[in-house]
Amino acid sequence: MNVLLDQNPIDVVDESLAGAMSAAVEVAEKQGRTIVEVVVDGQPVLGNQLENASTDPIPDSNIEFVSADPVQLVQQSLFDAAEALSATRQAHTDIADQLQGGEDAPKALNQLGETLAVWQGVQDVLARGYGLLNLDPGTLTIPEDIAQGKSLNTLFAELSEQLREVRRSLEDHDLASLADAVGYELEPMAQQWARVLAFSAEALTQQ
Repeated sequence: MNVLLDQNPIDVVDESLAGAMSAAVEVAEKQGRTIVEVVVDGQPVLGNQLENASTDPIPDSNIEFVSADPVQLVQQSLFDAAEALSATRQAHTDIADQLQGGEDAPKALNQLGETLAVWQGVQDVLARGYGLLNLDPGTLTIPEDIAQGKSLNTLFAELSEQLREVRRSLEDHDLASLADAVGYELEPMAQQWARVLAFSAEALTQQ
């Protein structure tokens, strides 16, 4: 088995994907890095195959691991999420207008699904990213001009409340309430949360 970590060969005793991953993770952690990509015989390993790595012997395989600095990785994820969320601001307004008009409701609901996926990413990226670094995002002090005197936990609670209202409106087929929640509540939150994510990324340089 030929195993490379960032183009450098590493020793592996257990000639299986699970064994190779264990060895690569150990070496990467000693270097203060984290594994971000796994390729076996030219094919990326993703999803369940990665989470439940096979213990079957593959002595003739070539396995390549790519690692990254975890802080830089989390920072980039946060910046990407901030950019994605900022780009949805106009979509919130468009969705609300279409829902209020009624005629374009199916199109609006489809667009809403895409927008909610971005919001779900917002909730995940900050908690999981900081968790990867063993940091608590709740300890962040968000600047007054962004948070308006609120803590990050309060901002999370307000966001969760609005997303629950969106789900309730969808379940009740209440398009009027849905339009209000998306256009009047979530739209301004999009810019605020884009700034929160960018600040949380920048704050990592001070850790």
